[in-house]
Amino acid sequence: MKNGKVLITAGSTLVFGLLLFVGFQWRAPSLSAESLTKEEVNQTAKDKYPGTIIKTTKSEGEEYQIEMQLETGVYQIRMDAKSGEVRSIKKETIVHAAEETTGKIPQKQLTQKEIMSRISSEGDLEQIDFVQEKDNSYYKAVVNKNDEKITLILDPYTGAIIDSTMVADSIITEKEAIAIAEKHVKGTGDDTEFYQPSDQTPYYLVEVELEDDRDAVVQVDGYTKEVKTITWEDDEVDDNDGPE
Repeated sequence: MKNGKVLITAGSTLVFGLLLFVGFQWRAPSLSAESLTKEEVNQTAKDKYPGTIIKTTKSEGEEYQIEMQLETGVYQIRMDAKSGEVRSIKKETIVHAAEETTGKIPQKQLTQKEIMSRISSEGDLEQIDFVQEKDNSYYKAVVNKNDEKITLILDPYTGAIIDSTMVADSIITEKEAIAIAEKHVKGTGDDTEFYQPSDQTPYYLVEVELEDDRDAVVQVDGYTKEVKTITWEDDEVDDNDGPE
């Protein structure tokens, strides 16, 4: 009987040791797994949530905290440092110092290289410029696609195309603009002014006098020759169609 008890005790010890060994081997990969680098974590966050990384910090509890600018605001993302799994995501309500002075959440402006990458499918890039105005800023690019030049106006933060305009070979002459305006409202051209704003295609404003003594100001697109607007000076009402 004593030998039987010894065998049972030895067997139990062996089984316990085997289970302990198997358990350790099962947990060993996770215990020995290396933490992701900050660059790897940032890339994982960008893959999950298209946006701009503002700040990334690592806590002692094997966790990364990522502050990220998305389209709907700034978010705090908690991510496992080893697996890269998102533990939580929460919209930030903290007011930043820059926000206190400007009233706006700071955004990271895309670089010219990033803009070029985003419009690579729009055609062969010929020119790109960053335009800074008083209350607005944007990228202006000219691309060539199928032997046609296109001017693109792009949001400097998202890279979205705000406007796309076909560029003609040359701007029409003042004489051509007057003839177009006279024909459209059936009158005589009196005065002409040419405008070339940075945010739209060039155009002429042609003042035309009609036989009934009314005056009309006709806006003619400098490239397409299209009549964009007609303003009647007596009543200051815009008429996009005009008399035929």
